[in-house]
This record gives sequence, C-alpha cells and structure tokens, in this order.
Amino acid sequence: MRRSVWPFLAAASLAGLPTLATAETRPHYGGTLVVETHETMVLPDPASLPVQFVPLVYEGLIKLDREGNPRPALAVSWEHDSSGTRWVFHLRTGVNFHDGSALTAASIVACLKDWNHASAVSDTEVAFQTESPVQDLPVQLAAASRSILQRGPDAVTVGTGPFRIAEWQPGKRALLAANENYWGSRPYVDFVEIRMGRAYRDQAIDLEMERAFIVEVAIEDLRRLTPRGLRIWTSAPGELMALVFERERPALDDANLRQAVALAIDRAAIHSVLLQRQGAPAGALLPQWLSGYAFLFPAGRDLDRSRQILPKQPPARFSVAYDPADPLARPIVERIALNAHDAGITIQVLAATKADARLVRMRLGSLNPGQALTEFAAAFDIPRFQRPTSPDSAALFAAEQELLRDGRVIPLFHIPQILGLSPQLRNWDPQPWGDWRLDNVWLEPKRP
Repeated sequence: MRRSVWPFLAAASLAGLPTLATAETRPHYGGTLVVETHETMVLPDPASLPVQFVPLVYEGLIKLDREGNPRPALAVSWEHDSSGTRWVFHLRTGVNFHDGSALTAASIVACLKDWNHASAVSDTEVAFQTESPVQDLPVQLAAASRSILQRGPDAVTVGTGPFRIAEWQPGKRALLAANENYWGSRPYVDFVEIRMGRAYRDQAIDLEMERAFIVEVAIEDLRRLTPRGLRIWTSAPGELMALVFERERPALDDANLRQAVALAIDRAAIHSVLLQRQGAPAGALLPQWLSGYAFLFPAGRDLDRSRQILPKQPPARFSVAYDPADPLARPIVERIALNAHDAGITIQVLAATKADARLVRMRLGSLNPGQALTEFAAAFDIPRFQRPTSPDSAALFAAEQELLRDGRVIPLFHIPQILGLSPQLRNWDPQPWGDWRLDNVWLEPKRP
C-alpha cells in the first residue's frame, strides 16, 4: 500500500528547480549561504535542532535514502546473527570529529551509552545486543537522536558532518564552516549562516533584496509572493498539525468529550480558507504519501454524531493553548473553537500558557513509517506504545490505530514546508521529509 515519493520530486523538478549543473553553470566553490528561519535554536544538539539542520553537523552510523531504506554513513556495512538479536556494524575508517579526534568504536559506544547494550568489538566494529529480534535496527540508528557526537568542556558539541559549528549565538545566529577534512567531499560553500527568529515578512524582504538565499514562506503569504516571480519550493506535506490533550486534566478524562471535539472540527473549511489548500486534512499521524493507508482514518466533520456522544453533565468546556509566534496558530484554534461551539462545547483560546490542550506542529523526522510513529509517540508522551515489529502496512496501520485509540491526539492537517529560494542557489536537491542537503548546493556568482 505504500506509495513512492518520486511524484513529489518530479513535481519539484517541473517547477523549475535545477538539480544538476549544466556545462554553462559548473559548480562554484566559496561564499556564505545565508539561511533564515522563523524558529529559534538554543542548544547546538541534534535533540533540539530542526531536522533540516541536523545532517549539516552530525551524522549517524546509518542514513536513509529517499525511499526510507538504510544506507551506509559512518558505518559501511552491518550484519546480524541468525536470531536477529546481535548486530555488528563495521565503521568507516579515517573519519575525525570536528575537533580532530578520531572516530572509534569506543567513542560511538560512549555516545550511545547503554542503548541496546552497545559494545566495542574492535576499534572499527560496534555490536548491539537486543533482548528480542529486531528487524529494523539500522533504521533506528538513522534517527537524529542516534547521531554521533562529542561534548566539549564549553558544552558545544562536535560531530563528523560536512560543516562544523564556528559560532553559536543562542536563539539568534549560527555560523557553520565547511569541514575541510570531511570524509565525503568538501561542501561547495565556505559557510552557512543561519539567522534565527526572523519574521516571515522580513524573510521575504531579505530574499527579494538578495540578503538571503533560503527563507521560509508562510502559507498566508504564498498568494502574495507567487505573482512576484519568486522561486518557490514546496515539499511533500510532511509536517503534522494536531490537537494534543494534556494528561491528568480532569476536564478531559471523558474519552467521549475528546471524540466529540474531533468530530466537530471542520477540517475541510480550515484547509480551504486558512491553509489555502496547501497540504491535506488529516485523521492520521502519517501522511498518505508515506503510509498509503491514511485515508482509512476519518477526517470529515460529523456534527450530529458529535452532539450525540457529548457528555451532558458537567457542561463541556476546556482551554486550548497556541504558539503566538506561529501566525497560523491563533486563527486555526479560534476556528476550532467556533466548530466546537456548534456541538455544544466551549473552548477558551489561550496564548502560550498552560491549558487543557495545545495546538502542536511536528515535522516528519524519518521516511521510515515505523520510526516516524515511534517519534510521534515519544513527542506526544503516549505510554506503552509498541513499535511495530513488521514493516508491512497492516502492522503499521494497527500500531497507528493503537496510538490514536484514546483520542488524546487529534490529527488535523499535514502541511508542506514552503521555501523561497534565491536565483543564485544551485543544485538544490532536498530530501522530501526535511533534509535540505546544503553540503551539495553552491552559489552562482552575481553577474556584473
């Protein structure tokens, strides 16, 4: 049932986004690639960085290709025993951390600590011993949380990736310098400058004034910017927007109340008006293009059913918090509150404070469905989630059903990432779920 992501990539190519340099535009080394983002990043750590920035500095033993299959990274090969409980990974030789220290089996074990009983078999071999057979251990090792790094005395982390952290101003600015000794190939650009906390409108101005090469475009600004002829790239809809109910809140103990809310939301209207038909309404955590079964999770409005199951005593009321830094968040929560009112539910809308529920946005962190579900379960604090033991669609569908069974998480939409790109940016060929692969891009010099 799983569908390929290639149609999305083909669409990007048809939109005029070059992926290969022609003879007239050969790759050019040098320059500073300026990237602007609405997010603020405090700690230089894979656990707290957006997924598109992690591969610039950090790497894991394994990486995933466009189809979600494991491929060599810091490990060049691997095998497991007949029981599937012991895995051995053979390391790439001649790899150094950004501080010049050598990558060894011991440094990997120290980074992963006791995860699946990691141990050094030799200087170039790492073994993992699991209690039960694991079919997808390489996929698990490809997660950003399994990136290999070392921490210095100043708390700054060093990885093995194509760029090293040259400067870090928490929440404001980061400067990444090309890793001259990268085991792969040296990046084309000398530096990547990341400017954080930039308003979407300011980013658009900086792109037009040639002060930035990659900027984020807010959905509400898309219609305004498109006629100007700006170069726009839209990803597959890989970001989940969901309503998450906090646990241990007395107002939300009744599962019928949560189901009534889910049935009252008019996703189609919100998608058409506020999201300008970008992405898709969602009843599932995983998008349709990845799982192939998302359509089996209902996402339509059923106001009559919502009223029927709504508890009558006490009156149904609760609060929902939104992120005031997200220009989409407040109007969407307010529309949800209006929808809920039609069913007899009162929602108090709050900005960035403790509440009974919250509107969240979470990017898809992996193209492997099982790994992606595991990350959703961890982010939403869903207890006793069992990672699917089989990669087939039936097992994944059953696992996602169980994850959503209690109604604490109500998926709303899958939305794309929309970027504005400078005409000088060349060889733009990102992964569909968020890895921008900035080590491959280069900047065409300005013509006199």
